[in-house]
Amino acid sequence: MKIGRINDLWLEIPDVRYSFFDTPYTPHKLGTAVDVYFEEKALFPFEEGKLVEIRRIRTPRHIPVGDDYLLIFEVGDLCLKVLHVEPGLKVGEKVFLGDEIGSLRLSGFFSPWSERHAHFEVRKCEDRYRARGGLTIFPEVKPLTPIAKGKEFEVVEKTPTYLWLRPLKTRGRGMTPFGNIEGGLPYYKYGAIFNGKEAELFGKPLEATEVLPNGVGIFTANFEVFASEQKVRGVGVYCNEGRVKLIGGDLEVGEVIEIEIV
Repeated sequence: MKIGRINDLWLEIPDVRYSFFDTPYTPHKLGTAVDVYFEEKALFPFEEGKLVEIRRIRTPRHIPVGDDYLLIFEVGDLCLKVLHVEPGLKVGEKVFLGDEIGSLRLSGFFSPWSERHAHFEVRKCEDRYRARGGLTIFPEVKPLTPIAKGKEFEVVEKTPTYLWLRPLKTRGRGMTPFGNIEGGLPYYKYGAIFNGKEAELFGKPLEATEVLPNGVGIFTANFEVFASEQKVRGVGVYCNEGRVKLIGGDLEVGEVIEIEIV
């Protein structure tokens, strides 16, 4: 499916979860990057390209991993920058839409609750490495997943660092379970509204402090989240993912909770 446009290039991926703004990193805040949660192997998202560079890079150690791979593909007269993928190709190889480019791997850039994914940015080839300077992605806003109605959620999965929640009631469809809101709220300190400057989350009005060139509104996540009166680090939502990720809370699978934002 097509998830976004950069100039006349369309990003195309399988029917998997993806995220423009549920991340703390600068390219995402600027609207120039997307993370795709492939099932195992990362797939090439454009019609045609060629791998021109592989770098092993040092990273922070937010988890006990201190390195990562950086891959550069030529796509026409532009370059695609890829992170968090261990390459399965050699420099000089051509690839086409949907071809495997490597395996998803853990990275020191990840938060403890992050899952494996591929990071994509399109850039001018003479400026291929920096965090800033990528080309703006225009997200394709579409009804991908049911929208949560009310505040009640069921815990459906528990891991050592996060829980997945299922909304008990839904209404209509949006980019995420919070409608057209995306982000790690408030633990990444900001969130995004795909189709405007104003939105509402659990009764709390949100207003963008900035509108990006692609029309996405960015708001400051200056609130706290409680799960059945337990203060938690926050909640995260992704595009094309019907569940909500809860960071924090002493809860078990099968419990029904209420989320409050204050």
